[in-house]
Amino acid sequence: MDKNTQNTSAKYHKYVLILLLGLGLVRLIGLFISPLNLHGDEAQYWAWSRDFDWGYFSKPPMIAWVIGASTALFGNAEWAVRISSPLLHPLIAYIVFRTARFIYDARTGFWAAALYFLMPAVWLSSGIVSTDVPLLLCWVIGLNAFMHVRETPTLKWTALLGLAIGFGMLSKYAMLFFLPAVVMAAIFDTKSRRALVSLNGVVVVLLSLAVLAPNIIWNAQNDFATVGHTAANANLKGIPFHPLELLNFWASQIIVFGPLTLVLLVMVFVAATRKKLERKTLLLTLFALSPLAVISLEALLSRANANWAVTAYMSGSILVARYGTQHWPRFFKTGVWVNVFMGSVLTIATLIPAFANAVGQANTYKRLRGWPETEAIIAQIADAGYKGQAYQAIAADNRLVFYDLNYYGLEADTNIPLRMWLHTSHINNHAEATAALPASTATDGPVLLVNYYKDYDDEFRADFSKLEHLKTISIDLGGGKTRTLNLWAAYGYTPTDMADR
Repeated sequence: MDKNTQNTSAKYHKYVLILLLGLGLVRLIGLFISPLNLHGDEAQYWAWSRDFDWGYFSKPPMIAWVIGASTALFGNAEWAVRISSPLLHPLIAYIVFRTARFIYDARTGFWAAALYFLMPAVWLSSGIVSTDVPLLLCWVIGLNAFMHVRETPTLKWTALLGLAIGFGMLSKYAMLFFLPAVVMAAIFDTKSRRALVSLNGVVVVLLSLAVLAPNIIWNAQNDFATVGHTAANANLKGIPFHPLELLNFWASQIIVFGPLTLVLLVMVFVAATRKKLERKTLLLTLFALSPLAVISLEALLSRANANWAVTAYMSGSILVARYGTQHWPRFFKTGVWVNVFMGSVLTIATLIPAFANAVGQANTYKRLRGWPETEAIIAQIADAGYKGQAYQAIAADNRLVFYDLNYYGLEADTNIPLRMWLHTSHINNHAEATAALPASTATDGPVLLVNYYKDYDDEFRADFSKLEHLKTISIDLGGGKTRTLNLWAAYGYTPTDMADR
């Protein structure tokens, strides 16, 4: 590397650090002052972190370990539950920089890191805790290691690739989307084939399996709960196809990656089909196309959430930075600034509820508001008892309500067990698996039912020998949104034997 190249690399390295540390600090401050309560999923992950295991009903264990580490250091405040996200995203962006610098140059690395760090989904993700963030870290480490193994298949890079895949699978099973790209690279690229169809490939497989083995054993001991839930979550319906779901998925990627930058990524894919890209760029497209293709097919056959293919944007950020700065520099930089604008609006809406309400985003944040107030009202009613009798349990019919009431201290405040009423005999979530409402008789005392879903009266009456509606509570969530819960006093619970109703 000549002196000018070294100076250029050092300059862009400095720019990356300034961006990541500066904006990262701003996001940390925003996290501390955020008025948003935990979403039910976040509260569920926090509950898992109180009881470390090698797996949970709907996810592998990494998210619980991460939250367990952060709350052990900082306590159980909302910001402490979420702090791993704004800390890990700068690290992910920095590895994106290092990867792009290794493949191309430092200038491409800077713009790739900037594009990733400024994409709308990362602005939003930095204020919540989710399974996606540790997954993205493992994915980008794996991508970096793969590109190094292709060039210099040493034990260090081979081991890092295997560990990244293994720990990625412990983060989220979407790490599986990494494997088709590796296989395709080994088939069509001579360097990749020489590196992986060898002892190095055996090391990658064995290390990945060694890391994942405890989770496989846990699943085997628990009726493959996580694997089964993941398959059920896909909800594949087959023919007839659902083109509107596919269209909705791709429309949602505008919010994930940004409108103009998404256009550039599609242009890269088109250039790849026309064989107008160099070999290492074509390899990068495999790691972007694999998750997008799989989730697009899933959307066509059933449905897909916006974030399910987010791993595509690790290599996608590098591809767009390279292609955009070379061929469409003004369009590319405009796209980055559009992402900054979108992310800033999301951040302001997060920090200032009145702004979110004013721009019609109250519905977006309604599940993140009003939980302490909800818990306080239910606790007051539970403490009063029913006709002179103390409640034997408080039971929720919704998983997210259960976990938010759990996090905000309903059981601790009332000294009454918090449980899940079973809608069917088939266990559908971790709360039902670990905190199911036990059977009782009419003489055991009342259960306070916290009813979220509408039109469950018939199901309740089928499961309880005596049922009386107490009241309906409404929590103002701002922007014309309310949380409405029906409260019931119920006796004589017999869990349903119906697998579906």
